[in-house]
Amino acid sequence: MLVSDVPKQIELHVFSQPINLPTPLATKSKDATPPQYALRSSGYAKSIIEVISETFPDVNIKDWYTPFVGISNSQVLTLISNLLAALYRQRLVNMEPEHDTVQGAESEKSPSEVEEQGDEMERS
Repeated sequence: MLVSDVPKQIELHVFSQPINLPTPLATKSKDATPPQYALRSSGYAKSIIEVISETFPDVNIKDWYTPFVGISNSQVLTLISNLLAALYRQRLVNMEPEHDTVQGAESEKSPSEVEEQGDEMERS
């Protein structure tokens, strides 16, 4: 998934977790791919979903994650979406100017003042 906020110059990419599938499924996909297949270095001609549908006809191909991973594809996408939203919010917060406000007026604290404030918080 990708979020691209051009005006704020934020671009975030999040990928789902790789899925561990039985080796025979990958072997079937590989065996169904001709040696001259142009994209062989990055994948096979027959998708893993095609192999699953042929091998396990009772598996709902729209939700093949569940029997192999234990959660549905929609749950995976929801988790990834929530992560992406949290990263975006974090990036927005980090873009805000850092300052302390005292009685409505901005003030900058010296490093020693910040350290003293931290010491006071630890004592209380």
